[in-house]
Amino acid sequence: MSDFAKMDIFFFVTTIAVAVLTVLLAVLIIYIIKISRDIKHITNKARSEAELISQDLSDLRQNVKDHGAKLKYFASFFSNLNKRSKKD
Repeated sequence: MSDFAKMDIFFFVTTIAVAVLTVLLAVLIIYIIKISRDIKHITNKARSEAELISQDLSDLRQNVKDHGAKLKYFASFFSNLNKRSKKD
């Protein structure tokens, strides 16, 4: 086999290999882009839910400050019930 025939076969095989690797790399990049979009959507959702939870906790804290005495009466009422049931 002549050297030119060997070079033609080598370049042909190399070209096919580069083309296949390019297609596989393109598919991999597309999947990475889709996954990163999903991750971005999930983090945005988690951020908004965390803000809502923070607001709910702030409201709860304010309610406890405003109506703390009422909660104290309920707590003493239930503790007195518990004491009475233990005596019986």
